[in-house]
Amino acid sequence: MKEFENLVSIQELQQQINASKLFSIFLSKEQRKQRKEIEEQLNSLLNQMRLFSERFSPLGWCMYDSMSVPLIEKANQVYETGGAEAAEHILIDYYKGEVKDRIHQIHHKSKELLLRYELIKNAFEEHFAERYYASVPLFLIIVDGAVNDFTKSKGLFAEGTEVTAWDCLVGCNDSLENIKNVFNKGRGKTNSEEIRMPYRNGILHGRDLNYGNEYVSCKCVALLFAVAEWMAMKNNEDKRKEKYQKEHEEISLTQTIKRYNQVQKDKQEIQEWKKKYVVVGKDIPECGTVEDYENYQYIVPVIHFLQYWKNKNYGILGMVLKNMFSYETSEQKRAGEARKLFENKTLNTYKLLEIEERGCGMSKVVVNVTWGSNGEEKNGDLVLGVSYVSLNQGAKETALPWKNNGEWVIYPWDVSALYKE
Repeated sequence: MKEFENLVSIQELQQQINASKLFSIFLSKEQRKQRKEIEEQLNSLLNQMRLFSERFSPLGWCMYDSMSVPLIEKANQVYETGGAEAAEHILIDYYKGEVKDRIHQIHHKSKELLLRYELIKNAFEEHFAERYYASVPLFLIIVDGAVNDFTKSKGLFAEGTEVTAWDCLVGCNDSLENIKNVFNKGRGKTNSEEIRMPYRNGILHGRDLNYGNEYVSCKCVALLFAVAEWMAMKNNEDKRKEKYQKEHEEISLTQTIKRYNQVQKDKQEIQEWKKKYVVVGKDIPECGTVEDYENYQYIVPVIHFLQYWKNKNYGILGMVLKNMFSYETSEQKRAGEARKLFENKTLNTYKLLEIEERGCGMSKVVVNVTWGSNGEEKNGDLVLGVSYVSLNQGAKETALPWKNNGEWVIYPWDVSALYKE
């Protein structure tokens, strides 16, 4: 499909499937069945993305790599049965509700977005409070300024700004690029009629007066996610290319089928996983040592983080909090960022407040910390996501805790308390 022509990994899989048909006589019945299942799933996914792009891009909705596939499918389904307006409300409901659990991903995608942490937080506060006249211009200002800093030349909406990236959905020419062009439409006359598109020029130049609604604000949220993802993809483009080349030098259809079977097995095991409800102070201590949390391994990296903070070990802190400083490309630079953030903060006490197992490989940990800074005692809650990820970046299998083939890694969901003066 032309609209996804820069998705190299998808192209290769399609080529493997097509090539396999030439020698299907040499495949077993089960292998032919599995090849067909892979092909059907791939075609279904590409078709859903194509339909979403055709139907919703002209309406101002931007598609990006981490966008929920079930959300894309549901929007398409409702579009077919109830029309465009009903389908848009599926997206609006998501960006007014469920998206709250994902906004922590944005500001750590790049240094330019982290610099705008408070603005991003304020924009979402206004958005969720339905104060759209405030949220919309904030989102547009954040996006334009962050892209300007990122490109070191032009804002997102400036003529000539390229928003392409290798092997990623958000970098496709018909995704973020098209949305940019739609939002950048010239608005020559003052308009008091309601608009449902975030026309950047009309809103920020005071020509579109009636922009404060859920349609415009939710489309700005989708745009911010897309821009954040594009920045992250662009930053690690060379590394992704190198990794891809190493992983895909020699991959046969038999290997692809083997991986497919393993994925199906992993899915079954994940479905059978049972959530544990953990009560702090009853099941685990509020303030313990690593040994106290042996049966809750996702808490261990949080305790390590706090110990390294207390001991002022900035080199290890930069490694433990690598996702907090993901915009830096080396361990040395991340250690420097950790030093800047923590050297004037002396950890005094901490206690766990809340534990929530959200999946077999993802848990939420909330910890209250008290620290001294410039002779003052400060206090705040840190909301951390802890995810189980593969030890080997080139690993071909899913990292699952019971396989012991990965490690628990911290993701900073809300650590704004650390940045307050």
